[in-house]
Amino acid sequence: MNAPQRLSPAQLEQFERDGFLLLPGLLSPDETAHYLAVTGQMCDKFRQEKSLEAHQTVEIRNAIARSEELLPLISHPAALGAMLDILGWNIQLTTSHVFARTPNPGEKMSFKAIDWHADGPNPRPPCVEGQWGPVEPRIYAKIGYFLTDLSEPNKGNLRVVAGSHCRAAKPEIDPATGEPCGMTEILTRPGDAVLFENRCWHAVGPNYSTEPRQNIYIGYCHRWMKAIDFQTQNDELLSRANPLQKQLLGASSHELSFYLPGKAPDDVPLREWA
Repeated sequence: MNAPQRLSPAQLEQFERDGFLLLPGLLSPDETAHYLAVTGQMCDKFRQEKSLEAHQTVEIRNAIARSEELLPLISHPAALGAMLDILGWNIQLTTSHVFARTPNPGEKMSFKAIDWHADGPNPRPPCVEGQWGPVEPRIYAKIGYFLTDLSEPNKGNLRVVAGSHCRAAKPEIDPATGEPCGMTEILTRPGDAVLFENRCWHAVGPNYSTEPRQNIYIGYCHRWMKAIDFQTQNDELLSRANPLQKQLLGASSHELSFYLPGKAPDDVPLREWA
């Protein structure tokens, strides 16, 4: 496997300041076309299984279990390189989340399953003292791979509040817009990715275009945490995974290796790869 592609000092400084980072062109045009086709087929099948109407959003949790075609994506050298800088090498997958968000032609049509939020469990983790006051700890991070053209606003873009990860309090709402103060709408082209951490407040924007927005979120957490959307992965998927992917999928040979990886060094090949 290729060596990890680490964040530059400037990128890491920007991520620590803002809580998110745009990674233009992380996927090649061929990779983008491949994953667009893969997720399109997954969404069509899911829509049939759930008897969803054409206007309804498709949201697939634990998508990796539905298609081994996503295996290379979870161990992408650029994504894992970024996670090494942010979370370290003792990590695993916490979510693989596929979306197809259909257009919302009317202002009153609901497009959010969840409004502005920071990711994390309920109840929230206890706060520690940060530079600007109480703040929750960073517990996981996600890479959003955007497969369709979102280079203009209001196409179902990801919206974030820069710096919101530095405070436990919710961002203030601008009464004129109903959106948080300091909200940024991220414009992306097919193949671009966005890295953001769990404390960064975010939401999806409306899609007033004529095309659906299609993307994949791949999330990573510390191995001593429980994953969000799976307990264990199936043996067939694990049999097709390489050693790095096995670690990310939660495989282990020792009951203590999640917490004490030195008990089973072979369970954490990401350490040597790093």
